[in-house]
Amino acid sequence: RLAAIQGQLADARARGYTESHPDVVALRAQLAQATAAARGEPLSGGSGAGSSPNPLYVSLQAMMADKQAAVASLRIRRAQLQGDLDQLNAKLSEDPTVAAEQGAIDRDYQVLKDQYDQLLTQREQIALRGQAQSQTDRVKFSVIDPPTTPQKPSAPNRMLLLTGVLIAGLGAGIGGAFLLGQLRGTFATSARLERVAGMPVIGSIGEVVTRTQSELRAKQFRMFLGGTAALGAAYVLLLGVEILQRGLAA
Repeated sequence: RLAAIQGQLADARARGYTESHPDVVALRAQLAQATAAARGEPLSGGSGAGSSPNPLYVSLQAMMADKQAAVASLRIRRAQLQGDLDQLNAKLSEDPTVAAEQGAIDRDYQVLKDQYDQLLTQREQIALRGQAQSQTDRVKFSVIDPPTTPQKPSAPNRMLLLTGVLIAGLGAGIGGAFLLGQLRGTFATSARLERVAGMPVIGSIGEVVTRTQSELRAKQFRMFLGGTAALGAAYVLLLGVEILQRGLAA
């Protein structure tokens, strides 16, 4: 124990502790007690006179001495800190201005700490947003031509369709008239009659048209002209409507 205390005292002096330091004072007191105890101990221990001391017992005794020295040093340190704390509390109670300043400092510290925590949270959120944006920026979509309403139908071309319908109608009318003429059992000329009958035609009499037949034929001709004019007017009207619609769409 005496050797352990001397080692602790040398370590404390090596750290720069002065003789008035509480740890050094406690170690010197323990050193005096250990020195007095060492003088009263016999030179040998155990049951026999010539037996050597037990090394384990000596080691345990040294450890116990170390712990006792540490406890004493801590008690002295606690007493010193308690004294300093009491002095500070006394000063605070005597001077209310210092206490108010201390309260203001505590409040400012709490406000700054809250602001720091808020800024830290915002920084983490911004970092997460930046990471998500960097991940989503790998695929980008750009609209080159914005969608618009077409100015004219894609199909069919109505102007060509109307012209085709007009031509088809005229062709169908001419073809129908030709077929009706072929189906009739009359001959328009004497040469055709000779060619079909295989016999010579002596003479022919011209067609005699009565007044009623003449009026009927005139009426039919006027109806034909009216239908042809109506067809042409319908064609022109539909073309005009188509051109007007395209102009309004543009």
